[in-house]
Amino acid sequence: MQSRNEDSRPSLNLEDYAGTYRDRWYGDIELSLENGILRIDFTHTPSLIGSLEHWQYDTFVVRWDDRELRADAFITFDLGPNGSIQEARMAPASPLVDFSYDFADLKLIPSK
Repeated sequence: MQSRNEDSRPSLNLEDYAGTYRDRWYGDIELSLENGILRIDFTHTPSLIGSLEHWQYDTFVVRWDDRELRADAFITFDLGPNGSIQEARMAPASPLVDFSYDFADLKLIPSK
């Protein structure tokens, strides 16, 4: 894991990150707020369900429920000039994450 600014806060309220995101290749990915925790669900891959923990700024770490995956990932939200989410990108949170988890290829666009 990289170093971080632990004093930073997300730009938005957690509920503002929730919603359906679409990747042109993968399809829909659902982010929801459950009991104050952001959850992610890759709808076409049942094992890719997990919780988001704030890392710094508008970056979170996805911790998969199935800890055997060993594939935690960063998800970073890019905001537009009006403060709305324009897209989100993912990257492995560790160099030990298997290359077959092609998170870096995803470009998650909020569904309108």
